[in-house]
Amino acid sequence: MKVAVVGAGISGCLVANLLDTHGANVSVFEQFNDLGGRANTTQFEWGQCDLGATVVVAQNSEFGAHMQHLCRQGVASQWPKKILLSRQNPAVKQSLENYPSDRKYYVFNQQMHHACRYWLRNIKNLHTHNPINQVRYVEGKGWQLKSKQVWQLEWFDNVILTMPWPHSQQLLEKSSLPSQCVDDAPSWSSCWSIALKLQPVVASDIDLVYLKNHSIQTLVRDSSKPFRPQLVNTKQGVNSEIWVAQLANKLSDEIGQAGKEYAISLATNALCELLDLPIDAVTHSEGKYWQYARPSHGQEPLGILSLQNGMYIGGDWSFGASIEAAFNGARALSQTLIANE
Repeated sequence: MKVAVVGAGISGCLVANLLDTHGANVSVFEQFNDLGGRANTTQFEWGQCDLGATVVVAQNSEFGAHMQHLCRQGVASQWPKKILLSRQNPAVKQSLENYPSDRKYYVFNQQMHHACRYWLRNIKNLHTHNPINQVRYVEGKGWQLKSKQVWQLEWFDNVILTMPWPHSQQLLEKSSLPSQCVDDAPSWSSCWSIALKLQPVVASDIDLVYLKNHSIQTLVRDSSKPFRPQLVNTKQGVNSEIWVAQLANKLSDEIGQAGKEYAISLATNALCELLDLPIDAVTHSEGKYWQYARPSHGQEPLGILSLQNGMYIGGDWSFGASIEAAFNGARALSQTLIANE
């Protein structure tokens, strides 16, 4: 069984791993040079940080067991141990309380796409910087993919699309294939993710804060994650820190892709209020706009979509918008494909 997986995010890399373990001949195609999709680590001249998925939250037992396995393999670590919650509105400068949760929290070691590299370690046919523009099915031969306006010579029994649903839908439309989606097209919410580097400060003991009823939904001390590069000490006990702030989805929608400077200013003010620092304590900043961060509030997940002749479509959006949802999507994709063989 020859399978083409389009998209090397969490869902794509994990479904490739599951199918490879089952004995399939798997090829993975990714439009960018690196893996991970939103589970990626961005490198700047002034440091690195996770501007997409910042933490991995495990709720169900199967995903928790998988994350524990990755911890034993040195791919992931439990982090953080302590999570704080802020309930008040609108100011961030307020008392914080412990966030009670029966879920386990993790990060991938070194970089957030470390897990993707681990899952693809046995995949020989990995094609990065290889955007797929079109697909077609030819009776008696199978599926063929077009990359950079050139039809590839290889034929596949199955194709799995794991990009965000709007991107998969665009590819189907370009390929003159029916989308077979729900009657009402789902809407999507965006998210601004902002990286902020502080000048050397007395190290904070705060790693992760959830903010309720606020313009910022999470603040993460990214530089304190395990196995991350240590920022240079300027004097004993005083370090630089890199934080990542994620704006609320509704606000990100209102700001839009053109509102980068405003998004950075909101994140800067929130972080400095939380840590009781002057605004000029932030020495560097950068932002990333995720247009399809999650289905809009109240939208039902689409689940796994199947077309005739062995085309399957799914990802984190199939069951939500988290790394656990990506795990569930990859597992459902692999099980559906294997069951239909």
